[in-house]
Amino acid sequence: MRRKTILTLLAVAAVSAPATLIAADSDPCLEKRRDIESQIEHARVHGNRDRLAGLERALAAAEANCTPEGLRQARERDAAEAAEKVAERERELAETRAEGKDADKIAKREAKLAEARDELRRAREALGR
Repeated sequence: MRRKTILTLLAVAAVSAPATLIAADSDPCLEKRRDIESQIEHARVHGNRDRLAGLERALAAAEANCTPEGLRQARERDAAEAAEKVAERERELAETRAEGKDADKIAKREAKLAEARDELRRAREALGR
């Protein structure tokens, strides 16, 4: 009898867990709160009180004000700003090359461009969520 009960509970959990995960993952505000909560736990573990206080304020603001539409708009803004930053870094690199600057200066500009492109990639990934 006990084994049958355990098997029944496992079957119910297996069927309901994916539905719960799908519902949770479709809410970007819930995802944002989970991310902040994860950062809070990390700050707590490392004893970073200032960071912890800031994250707790961010969590309260997310719980009070987060809407899927507002979050989408913020992510669109972030992606647009990141795209502008990439364009700016590309112009800076082109100017540096055109002026015939030394290899070290060009390498620094290339590194900044790579960083800006990575930031744009992350912003676009966030927008896709």
